[in-house]
Amino acid sequence: MAVVEVRRTVPTPMGAVWDTVTDFAAYGRWIPLTSMRTDPPPVRLGWGFAGFTGVAPIGFLDTMLVVRWEPPADGAARFAVRKTGRVLRGFADVTLTTTDAGGTEVVWREEIVPRPETLGRLAAPVSDRATARLFADALDRMLESAASRTTAT
Repeated sequence: MAVVEVRRTVPTPMGAVWDTVTDFAAYGRWIPLTSMRTDPPPVRLGWGFAGFTGVAPIGFLDTMLVVRWEPPADGAARFAVRKTGRVLRGFADVTLTTTDAGGTEVVWREEIVPRPETLGRLAAPVSDRATARLFADALDRMLESAASRTTAT
């Protein structure tokens, strides 16, 4: 149940990275076996979204609320969500910073705690590694998509 941190620095401008990592409805493209639903836009504090991970009726719903929302300004941006579901609790905290070269550094911190918490503690040695890999892979796919936004224009 450790906090997993994934860092990436890309040459992509912050606006394209922000637009991609905050496109919560699209997370199913980057997180395997996941489909998304969201509250109506715009995203704001208290705004909710959920990912159903599984196949057909077998899976679980990971519900989240936006608890921090700081769109790009002065070379930085940040958002955070709190997990509110019956199966998982935890958080995600994502920070973007403009690099000196005009790219973006992304720091994605995530904690996923399976419920009940005693089960989460027992599963932590395996689940922490799986969480780190899942979010590193998802973030890499998001950043590839953000880069293609800038080359498509």
